[in-house]
Amino acid sequence: MFLLSGIESEREKHTPVKQDTAWEAVVKAMATGWNRGHVSRDITQGWKICQEDFVENYDPSVLPSVTYLLYEITWNSRRRPWQRWICSAGGEHAETYFLEDVYRKLRSNPFVHCSITCYISWSPCGYCCQEIIDFLEKMPNLSLVIYVSRLYWHQVENNRNGLWNLENIGVSIQVMDLPDYSYCWRTFVYDEDKDEDDYWPSHFAPWIMLYSLELQSILQNIPSCLEISTDENQTPVFSLCVEDDQQKRALTSANPR
Repeated sequence: MFLLSGIESEREKHTPVKQDTAWEAVVKAMATGWNRGHVSRDITQGWKICQEDFVENYDPSVLPSVTYLLYEITWNSRRRPWQRWICSAGGEHAETYFLEDVYRKLRSNPFVHCSITCYISWSPCGYCCQEIIDFLEKMPNLSLVIYVSRLYWHQVENNRNGLWNLENIGVSIQVMDLPDYSYCWRTFVYDEDKDEDDYWPSHFAPWIMLYSLELQSILQNIPSCLEISTDENQTPVFSLCVEDDQQKRALTSANPR
């Protein structure tokens, strides 16, 4: 058992009780028409995020209380990629609004071939994973790649199964590595007064390795090896427990690029 201080309020919404799935919301929107002024509860979104928000929420060594989701859509054509960011601080899941946002963008041609790449500060919970799977079944020409900064309640079976199921249907899931941070910095971060063109936080490497190992354990369906607790100052404490050869092989394959 482990404790994650500060994230419970952000993801208390990760429960099996919801009024509608993302696809049910899409179906209703198709029948009634989208409200152009619609903004989900406790959701903010836009094109560029500020530097402080990116640095604070995508640092894998801390446990922020909100979820940020950056994404871009690319087409098999010369069209310019479409990029957005979403922040959820309670209420609606960021992933749910992301699916609604994607549908609004693609509804004029739902069968167009395109790919979406997401950079999420917390990995999707099991419920959100199922919403994504349901959505992709309705959008067969859409491919999805997900990068995560950290894993959300990674020892909870439903969350582990959700990530495994996503990978099993062809969604690529990876922990963000240093080139990914640099790409997000150049692509999604507001560049006014930016001190440097690239964001290359090499001190993230230990946490990238730990989360990568745990993600490999999930995707290979082997026991968890990452423990997260808090000390007397409520500072996160990460520890690794590698007990068998499968986990050792996962550790080898999970080393940052």
